[in-house]
Amino acid sequence: HTGSVTITDAPDVTQLKTINAATTGAIVLNVTNGALSGTAANLVLAFAGTMTTHTGSVTITDAPNSTELITINAATTGAITLQVTNGALSDTAANLVLAFAGTMTTHTGSVTITDAPELTELKTINAATTGAITLGDATANYSGNAADLAAALSGTITTHTGTIIIEDAPNVTQLKTINS
Repeated sequence: HTGSVTITDAPDVTQLKTINAATTGAIVLNVTNGALSGTAANLVLAFAGTMTTHTGSVTITDAPNSTELITINAATTGAITLQVTNGALSDTAANLVLAFAGTMTTHTGSVTITDAPELTELKTINAATTGAITLGDATANYSGNAADLAAALSGTITTHTGTIIIEDAPNVTQLKTINS
């Protein structure tokens, strides 16, 4: 089928996946806030193609990879619940920022950043996970205010060996975090 398809009720993941596989046309969700739950792979297939933005909650029942999280995040404005929060993720900083976009359960697994993240990217990634962060390039130079630097470098993170320039007066707690 190549024409548009309008779904008048809230489909489940299996139904949405089947409909998406059967059409190349746009899918219009009359009920955009229906809750969806399924594996990351099935959710990606359910959200494939051109579709009305989903606004309901989404539960991912397995450990998604960053590509799957990016696709799911782009398809919904609803809260995303990770049933498996400790899955390892590895990707570029830019992709990990996209993977952690939106409202999501805190990720607790390890995160490997395969390139040298910008300060804002590292801050965003660090805010989204309590897991250990491995920097693919620990030599990047960072410059910024003490609060941003502390937020970016807090938690369990690979030892950073690049230059850090603090552009304002840090408090003791911030300085300890940045120095560790």
